[in-house]
Amino acid sequence: MTASKLKQAAMVLFTESGYEGTSLSEIAKAVGIKTPSIYAHFESKEQLFMSVLEDVLAEERLRFGAMMEKTEGQPPIERVRAAFDHFSAPDTTTGHTFLKRAIMVPPRHLRDRLRADFAAFELFLNAGMEQLFRNCSTRGKDQVPEVERLIVLFYGLVDGLLVEHEAYEEQVFEVRRRMLWEWFERALQETEGTAAK
Repeated sequence: MTASKLKQAAMVLFTESGYEGTSLSEIAKAVGIKTPSIYAHFESKEQLFMSVLEDVLAEERLRFGAMMEKTEGQPPIERVRAAFDHFSAPDTTTGHTFLKRAIMVPPRHLRDRLRADFAAFELFLNAGMEQLFRNCSTRGKDQVPEVERLIVLFYGLVDGLLVEHEAYEEQVFEVRRRMLWEWFERALQETEGTAAK
């Protein structure tokens, strides 16, 4: 139970102050234990951080899977819109915010490990995104390069919105997010052989 509480407290503090800005003593204080007691559960701050990351990535996989399941049977373009909202909507969970910070400002000494973890996570997402974009097209085997380009474009848009969410007030951000979706939707509908509607 204490390990779970430590991870919950650590996730909040890492999200608020970053890896470098969070000390084990602060995490221990948040849980109501002495700092040395942390070592009964985690060898180091690094191990605690990576354990939190592992939990968050697992939760994000479940959230993405739930979104895919919830929208099954809807028109292809609506499913793509749901995915766009899923990735670009203002933060809905502390875990999502933690993940965004880890992506944008990773601990320097963990950068390579995080890149590997995020690459594996993206491969998981790609399977679902490929399905969505394939369903938006009727081009058969010829659609593969187009689907790959759409996925790259999609990630470019939502990654850009991660930055914009930090840079703009909520109202401005929502206007820009809506404008980007409308442009992307038109791009999908204008793709040769589209079945988006």
